[in-house]
Amino acid sequence: MLKILLVDDHPVVRFAVRMLLEKGGLNVVGETNNGIDAIQMARQLQPDVILLDIGLPKVDGFQVIDRLRNETQQIKILVLTSQGTSHFALRCQRAGANGFVTKTEDLTGLVEAVNVVGRGYNHFPQADYLDRCQEKADIHQEEATIIRHLSDREMSVLVGLASGLSNKEISLRLVLSEKTISTYKHRLKSKLNARTIIDLIDFARRNQLLD
Repeated sequence: MLKILLVDDHPVVRFAVRMLLEKGGLNVVGETNNGIDAIQMARQLQPDVILLDIGLPKVDGFQVIDRLRNETQQIKILVLTSQGTSHFALRCQRAGANGFVTKTEDLTGLVEAVNVVGRGYNHFPQADYLDRCQEKADIHQEEATIIRHLSDREMSVLVGLASGLSNKEISLRLVLSEKTISTYKHRLKSKLNARTIIDLIDFARRNQLLD
């Protein structure tokens, strides 16, 4: 029986997913709502699969993937997030995740996805889906190129700002100083040719970067 570590900052989501996984014969050995605990619990519990959200407090999902991949390839990582664009699927794949599922999909297939990843296979959106997303992105090719060249940290700050979080709230989620978040904010404005926070929000919505 596969051992699963569930990481999501929404308790209702964790409850629903846990029930679904256990009904499907999987063993949820632990759950947490933040990235720091996720890393520690992964080391202690040694789960077969981590079901991981991206938008986590303290340490975001990208950092969790990066830190765990620097330690082991044995623990499989399946991203479960509401951020379902090709930008995030491809970024998670490059970061070292083994699969990607969106919360907007029919989650009855989640157990199968976990089992696929647990057996050592990758589970990402079909190539034709990614191609369709890329075709849409090509309409805004310049912006798509900019997004691909943003670092994971810049992407996390952008999503936080576009979601209406303050510099302080983002700094607490990412465990960075407010000054550092301010630096990222100015850097993003420069890269995205944005003059105001409204411009950043419009950019994120236009490119489907928000939940």
